[in-house]
Amino acid sequence: MTRSRAVYLIALFFLTFASIRGAHATSYFAYISDSTNSSVIAWVAKETGIFKKHGLDLDTIFINGSVRGIQSLIAGDLSYSGAVGTAVINAGLAGADIAIVQSQMNTLPYFIIGKSSIKSPEGLKGRTAAVHIPGTSADFAMRLALSKVGIPYKDIKAVTVGGAPARLAAVTGGQVDFTVVTDGERIQGEKLGLRVIIDMAKLNVPFQFNCTVATRKKIRENPDEVRRVVWAMAESIHFFKTHKDVSVKIMQKYTRGLPRDVMEGAHAANSELLVEDTYPTLEGLKQTLDVQALTDPRASKAKAEDFVDLRFVDEMRKSGFVDKLYGRK
Repeated sequence: MTRSRAVYLIALFFLTFASIRGAHATSYFAYISDSTNSSVIAWVAKETGIFKKHGLDLDTIFINGSVRGIQSLIAGDLSYSGAVGTAVINAGLAGADIAIVQSQMNTLPYFIIGKSSIKSPEGLKGRTAAVHIPGTSADFAMRLALSKVGIPYKDIKAVTVGGAPARLAAVTGGQVDFTVVTDGERIQGEKLGLRVIIDMAKLNVPFQFNCTVATRKKIRENPDEVRRVVWAMAESIHFFKTHKDVSVKIMQKYTRGLPRDVMEGAHAANSELLVEDTYPTLEGLKQTLDVQALTDPRASKAKAEDFVDLRFVDEMRKSGFVDKLYGRK
């Protein structure tokens, strides 16, 4: 083979790879957790055909944690990513040109659970905890819960494990003493002898939990597609709330077949917390910025509105689409 032909073939390979990568970059919606609530609406949108109903050729892909999801979004590997407000704020403060376009939950639905030998929140001090990577909602929830009971984060031994199923397994397997989970894992943990030490849901903390994020470039260049994603996610929330059996089966598929009673408990909790009009919580984002400002001066100069693009949820409100879904018009 001549040198020039070799160079040609190598160039052809990279051009082909780049074109495939570019095609894929417009077709993925990343879900960022395999727990029982963080990504359920994206699963429903995909599995029930609601994405397709709204003219969207989107496939779902699992990327563990919203920090990694946003990194992939910025890199151009995704069209949309699920995320939590803390990750969006951190990325935005670092210069990422992204925005939250719709929300699914606007509070922290977390529980601190641990070994039965831990009798009170004060008993967490000095213990070992399974945690998620910094910037995730689980990380924020753990830090907030500890602060509420007067325990500095440095007074626990934090071991980064990852998603909720892995964190729960670390506690039940005896590697750590406690962790932070949502409802589905709480139910599993209690069945396995763990106890709830702090119920954060009772605190009613405004917080931007699961939401959909896009680059502002995507919003500028293809607002109609973003609009259809927002409407599809709203319809998926309605489907989840009104089609329990199908939704539970979808949850079982993506959470690797957890028991029916666990899924039903998680479905009930999710149905109560899911936001019908998918409007992000500016109050929750502001409170997160206030916390971030304690360690990052950039946060004190930012506004909650810097991290959202509300045009699509505003349009949806005015259209009456959500009211029609729920039979209010």
